[in-house]
Formats: sequence, structure tokens, C-alpha cells
Amino acid sequence: MTDYARQIAWLDELGPRRSGNAAHQTLVDEVAAQLASLGYRVERDTHTFDRWDPPVEGGSLTVGGRAVEISSPWPYSGETGTDGVTAPLVLLAGRRKKWASAAGRIAVVEVDNVEAPASLLLDSWDGRLPFDAVANPVISTELAGIDLAAARAAGVLGVIAVWRGLADDEARGQYLPFTRPYQGLPAVWVPASEGDDILTAARRGERATLILDATRHPDATMDTVWAVSPGTGPHAHESVLVVTHSDGGNAVEENGFMGLLALARDAAATPHDRTIVFVLVAGHLRIPAVTAHGQATTAWLDAHPELWSPDAGGTAAVAGLVIEHLGARRLRADSPHAESTDDGPEPELLYATTREFDQLSRRLWNGVGPIRPVKPGALVHLGEGEPLFEKGIPAIALVTGPASLLAETAHAGVDLDLLARQVESFRTLQQRIVNAPDRRLFGRVKHPGRGRKLLALVRVAWFLARSGRRRRR
Repeated sequence: MTDYARQIAWLDELGPRRSGNAAHQTLVDEVAAQLASLGYRVERDTHTFDRWDPPVEGGSLTVGGRAVEISSPWPYSGETGTDGVTAPLVLLAGRRKKWASAAGRIAVVEVDNVEAPASLLLDSWDGRLPFDAVANPVISTELAGIDLAAARAAGVLGVIAVWRGLADDEARGQYLPFTRPYQGLPAVWVPASEGDDILTAARRGERATLILDATRHPDATMDTVWAVSPGTGPHAHESVLVVTHSDGGNAVEENGFMGLLALARDAAATPHDRTIVFVLVAGHLRIPAVTAHGQATTAWLDAHPELWSPDAGGTAAVAGLVIEHLGARRLRADSPHAESTDDGPEPELLYATTREFDQLSRRLWNGVGPIRPVKPGALVHLGEGEPLFEKGIPAIALVTGPASLLAETAHAGVDLDLLARQVESFRTLQQRIVNAPDRRLFGRVKHPGRGRKLLALVRVAWFLARSGRRRRR
């Protein structure tokens, strides 16, 4: 068994690394120990927050005396206690939910796993994108715009969200949405196969019992760890940031530490011109606990401007490498279709935030066939590369997104050969960047203007309106 295979097996055995839980802490401590063994001085930033854990069995739902399968609890939704909540069901249709009409009841809503044009979220350097459309539950839950806090304020007692357009095996264990603050209202996801029966029961006003005996842990902690490899050349005052995150529900989300450690070994063994900062951020699955804006890396950037900001009198970041979701396959290993011809590598999503890095990655990247790097769309840069983009730090970031990316499963689809090629690509990029003769070779980040953002918002609104009309038919 290769070292990469052993690490993936260890992640599967470790289980979901929800932000701040024991599995998450174990991974962080292991990476810190390995960095220390390479001779690094390992630093820690500790975040304190209120942690929410779902019940071990995931909760239960009974409708009209019949047990209904739950795909997964809604993270940081709320809790019912051991007795649960019993009330009539009511169906709420349409994009704008009239929560007041569900006061004193359990609301049933539908969430489409929509297939959106990739051009709504991504932009390209050469007019071509690596794929034409995106159908990912991560994006779909954000576009659905369901506000549990508003439902709680209106007197709703619980919410049942029904997946549409997502296979039951892919829906199982989805830790979504993961970007919201604590909502204070218990909610669960049910699979599409239960959908028609649930909707019929809701139209009849049948009574249901929802039990989500989740627990809250005040003053929980999680650590971001980081280490510096000083440069030894004339550009040692310039830094390169190598970033990944530590929390994740499976061996694809997140295995980026494997790449980070490989790059850290290279830096420890070979002198390099520029300073390299290796950052393993915590809080990607609990973003509201660490920052009010952006991704979890934002918190580290705000805490340590001396390692990246040209205005702080320390090292100035001239480039970044962001490593996420290595070796991602299209299907989970426990999918009933896992042996089909569709079970190949997931199309890679590789950001290059300058034209110069687009050209460099095209020359050096060895992944899934010919690479087509993307540049951030007008509205979003997916993944932990977003904070670097916002700060104007040129970067190359891998953030491939299979449908099961946020699923808590020991059966994530990992292509070990692809993972190895991607890690080697990042190693090659690091060697080239840290020793490049002039930072001007990395280019300058250009942010979208207000007009481009407004046009993008209009396109998204038009797409959502058209999708809603199709469903009503």
C-alpha cells in the first residue's frame, strides 16, 4: 500500500472531521507533529465557538405513523430534545417561503439539485470552461435561499427539506448547508424517493414527529496551524502562501494536507529564494465561527498581516497555492453505479487568478487530460482561494467538486494516481514560483467591476426565475 493509500485509509477510519470534533483535532495534531518533525516551528491560532453535533443516529422522522428515511440532519439548524416535536405538516412552495402560514406546524420544502450553466459561476481565460454545467448540492443549497432563522421567527416548529434531482445514495450524509450561523430551528433532509409521499402528507396536513436530539458544546475550540520556511535568496522578503483546510466529512473533503506536507518536505530539504508559509486553516465547515466575510483563510490573513501584507512591514505575499479535494472521482465508492463507465475522475476545477498563472498552470499541471484553468466569476471564487483573490494575491487553487464532496461517508471516491499527479503538479509549481527571478512573472489580480457584478446578478436571478417556472409547469 502506498503512503497516499495509507493516509486515505486513515481518513476513512478517522471519520467525519466536523469543525472542532475529536477527529478534526486528531488530524490537526498529526499535521502539526509532522511539520515539527521536519524542523518547523509550528504556530497555532485557536478559535473558540459553540459547536453543534447531530445525534449519532441522525435523528428520526415519523409521518402518519410511518417511519421516513432521513438523508442527513441540517447542520447547525436546531434541536428538539429526546421527545421531539409533533405537529401537522404544511407544504410551502415557491422560492419566497411564506413562513407565517406554517406557524405552529412543521414546514415541508423542496430543494432542487439544479443544473446551472457553469458560466454563471465561473469565467475563463480563453473562452472555454472545463465543463458546461454544474449540478452540485453545495451550490443548490445556497441558491435555494432557505432561511431557517426567519422560519423560527415566524413560529415554525421544524422544517423537512426534500431533495429533488439528487440520487438517494448521493443525498445520504450531505452536510449542507455548511455556511450558515446557528439557526435555532430543527431541520432535516429526506431523499427524493420519500418526496412524493411527504408532499402528499403535507397537503393533507398529516401529523409528524421530528426528533433531532442534537447537542451544543459552548466554548469548543479548533486550531489553525501554520509554519514558515524562510527564504534564503534576494527575494526572501516576499512570501508564497500554501493553504488548505483541515475540516471535512470524507477523504476528498478534505485531503489537502497531504499536498501541503509534501510541499513542506521539499521546502525543508531544499533552499529556496522566497519565504514560504504553510497554513492549515480550521473552520471551513464552520465559517461563521471564524469570520464574518469570506472563507476560513480570511481569519488567518486578518490575524497575520505581517506574513502577507505589503503594508505591515513584514514579508509581502506575491503568490499562493491552495490545495483542496485531491484525486476526486465522480462517484462515491458505495454508489450503486460505482462500476459504471461514468465513474471516472471528476472534471478538475483549477483556478488561476492571473493570466500569467493561467499560462504557467497549463504548462506544468498534470491532472485529468488537458487542463483548462478558470478565473473567478464576477460573484464567487469557490474554496479557500477566495480570500487570497480578495487580497489581490495571485494564486493557483484546486477545488474540484464532486456531488458527494460534503457527504459524511467513508466511501469517498479517490483516484490515488490522480492524487499523486496533482500533488506532484503543486510541488513543481512551488519550485518554479519560489525561485522565479521577478514577481512580475506572476501577474496582477484584477477584480470584477460593479457593472460586471450587476450583470452576473441579473443572470443568476433570471436563471432562478426560469427554473421556478419550469417546476411550476
